Amino acid sequence: MFKKTICILIALALTSVSVFSQAAGPENAPPASFEERLGADDGAAMAILFGANMRGLLDLCDCNYPRGGLGRRIGYVEGFKKKFKQTPVLHVEAGFFLADSATYTPAVMLQNEQIARALGRWNVDVVNFGRFDLLYAQKLLVREGLDERAAELPVIKNLITANGVFGPEVAAPAPYIIKEVRGPRIKNKSKKLRVGFIGLAEPIKPAEGRDATVTDLFEAARRFVPELRKKCDMLVIVAHSGHKAALRLAEENPQADIVIAGNAEAMYKPRQIGNTMVVCAAPGNTQQGDLRVYIDEQGRKSYKFMSMNLDSTVPTDPAAGAYAEAARLERELKGSNR
Repeated sequence: MFKKTICILIALALTSVSVFSQAAGPENAPPASFEERLGADDGAAMAILFGANMRGLLDLCDCNYPRGGLGRRIGYVEGFKKKFKQTPVLHVEAGFFLADSATYTPAVMLQNEQIARALGRWNVDVVNFGRFDLLYAQKLLVREGLDERAAELPVIKNLITANGVFGPEVAAPAPYIIKEVRGPRIKNKSKKLRVGFIGLAEPIKPAEGRDATVTDLFEAARRFVPELRKKCDMLVIVAHSGHKAALRLAEENPQADIVIAGNAEAMYKPRQIGNTMVVCAAPGNTQQGDLRVYIDEQGRKSYKFMSMNLDSTVPTDPAAGAYAEAARLERELKGSNR
């Protein structure tokens, strides 16, 4: 009887979450093709594709087995859209996408401008500020000349932070943003889903809880989550935080459907806290977070998550790859390459 009960519990768990992990390296068998790694179309109503920790770098990582880069990240998103035409996609940046601009050196400022242009050009739907991103934001969002910058950098309209601290001379980003997706597998009369994203950043030293650049992220969540919940069908907390903080956010905000942890130090395995799914981005922008959402006839949601290496099996988007190369050459020309 005990054994039968355990089997039933395992089966129930697998109906709510499926977990896949990918590894890459010459010691392993040759990786499957990109199409094979994406898997079959199993009826996902929508998908959230996310990454974090670009840290101002558009190129492949300087690793033993180079991964990541803007070209492959965009290549993954576009390849997903091409294969799964009935599954609408929202592309999310979870934080620390900029180089640490504490010194405002010309090299760092150029890198950050290149990143900002790239996120706008490829229309990343939601861009959350991490703690270090907020330093550059103080210059990017200065009220003087903001209209002109917003016209040049369309990413500005997609920036969010609910706990960033800004002075009166800066136009603070919205605490949250709502994106609407439509698709044949969204089972309501309108065939659309309003997905709300609230953005948070953890301080540099979480244990101390004091940071002049951010307010308390848990207090900010308690303030804005109920407000956002009234306006959307699915609520996502995007926090550039560690795993522990992400779990606490899920525990304290049961209204949230999903928490994305942008700085969870390779804790790829998702966790279900009540009705809230907690998933994590890879460090160093080396993997693509792929969260697929399924909605049944009664409107109940379930999820499948995988974190896929952005290795050589992932196609490089030609335009994004060319942009990254041109950006590198620009930094070299100006003598501001790292």
